[in-house]
Amino acid sequence: MALPIKRVAVIGAGPAGAITIDALTEEKKFDVIRVFERREKAGGIWIRDEKEQPKIPNLRALIEHRADLPIPIPTQFPTITSQEPEINGKEHRYTYTPVYPGMISNIDERIMAYSKEPFPTNIDADSNGVIDPRAPFRQSEGIREWVESLFNRKGYLHQVEYNTSVEKAEKKGSEWILTLRKSLPGGIHNYWWQETFDALVVASGHYSIPRFSEVPGLVEFVENHPGVVEHSKTYRGPEKYRGKRVVTIGASVSGTDITRQIATVAKSPVYGSIRGPHRVYGIVPFEHPHIALKPTISRVSTSKNRRTVYFSDGTKLDDVDYIIFGTGFDFSLPFLPSVKIENRRILGIYQHVFMQDDPTLAFVGAVSAGFTFLVFEWQAVVVARFLAGRIILPPKSAQKKWEEDRLAVRGDGQPFFKIAPDFEAYFEALRQLAGDPGPGVPGRRLLKWDPAWLQIAEQTMKLRIENWKRTSAVAEAQFVEGQTANGQQQKEPRDTRRTERLARL
Repeated sequence: MALPIKRVAVIGAGPAGAITIDALTEEKKFDVIRVFERREKAGGIWIRDEKEQPKIPNLRALIEHRADLPIPIPTQFPTITSQEPEINGKEHRYTYTPVYPGMISNIDERIMAYSKEPFPTNIDADSNGVIDPRAPFRQSEGIREWVESLFNRKGYLHQVEYNTSVEKAEKKGSEWILTLRKSLPGGIHNYWWQETFDALVVASGHYSIPRFSEVPGLVEFVENHPGVVEHSKTYRGPEKYRGKRVVTIGASVSGTDITRQIATVAKSPVYGSIRGPHRVYGIVPFEHPHIALKPTISRVSTSKNRRTVYFSDGTKLDDVDYIIFGTGFDFSLPFLPSVKIENRRILGIYQHVFMQDDPTLAFVGAVSAGFTFLVFEWQAVVVARFLAGRIILPPKSAQKKWEEDRLAVRGDGQPFFKIAPDFEAYFEALRQLAGDPGPGVPGRRLLKWDPAWLQIAEQTMKLRIENWKRTSAVAEAQFVEGQTANGQQQKEPRDTRRTERLARL
């Protein structure tokens, strides 16, 4: 870096943004640190949106990765413009969050909170019956409040600009020029202005744009049957699906949670379509008397008169009321024209943090499956120490080799930015890169990787499995009791049906 970094912009006031502003402040090197958050409060994806969310506006655009496009920008600043329909309606911005009633953390609070900012001492009861209330998991609002408290208790609130979107971030010379849009009270007008910085940290995550599997016929299906196809991001509780025939897609956290929630009210069984057993949980989440496990969907009907799902085992399901995709999210950076995204990953990045061509652009939170919040802390500290001029990065050739080697070993797409199962290697690589500030030198200090963290994570997984089995056993007993009371008898043992389903996966 040719010039000292004195002004830093941070995009996002979620968990990644909260730890980033603290890490930057602790370096005591910067004159200006600003955070821009497009929502009305801190919390990121942990903000709960009570109202029902819009239907999918353009599935084809989502599948083709062009759903979150740049919007028209004024030519003079500052200025006030009318709220464009492209922003408010036609051009969907996906600003709502994926939090649904009963959503809880899926990791123990001991390895979720930042190293110096533990969660308040209390245990939230779990409302969806998946996790034992005695376990150290947290409800979404408790997590959001904890994130907000990180801004409040250290006096960072005056540095955060809420209801503000970064619509463009462009490097000119040695400066980053940010074009900003604030929605004014009443939702009728926008205020536009620009601010200039020496460095930019993107901490907005990658859980905004819903990802859909490329199922043959799906676009036509959505056009013929509006509202039938949904994504976990718009899920707001099971009641909507009472008595309905539902197919869910996905074997990860949201897919399993939603499937089990709606199984208690939907028309039995709920059909859970998965590519194969989860790498940790196997098929345990789907072993439930009101869930039928199915393989992948081969196609869906394109007729206006049919709502049929065809599975890869040759079976089909007619009169489907809802198909819910729990298939994750895609990166979207419409405000960064200099950054390229292909096959779900950011190109030209080093350690999932620094842009190789210009490390004054850095990312915190652009990873998955890796002790989520703790990873953010390690990344934020590395970024802060680099921007403070206390460390240097390897030569660009070495950074490029890191990317090439990771592609060769992990592959493209999500596996590239997925931390599991190499937790220790990644944490230690960041810690060594950040270095130790030493006595009397400002800055957060990163802890050495503790094998106990992984043991806690493994205990967490076992606990989830045990409780899924427990709640399924209760449901099975109730199911059998109900059949007996109605004078019905199963035609074949339930275990036999399950074995046949598994054989088709």
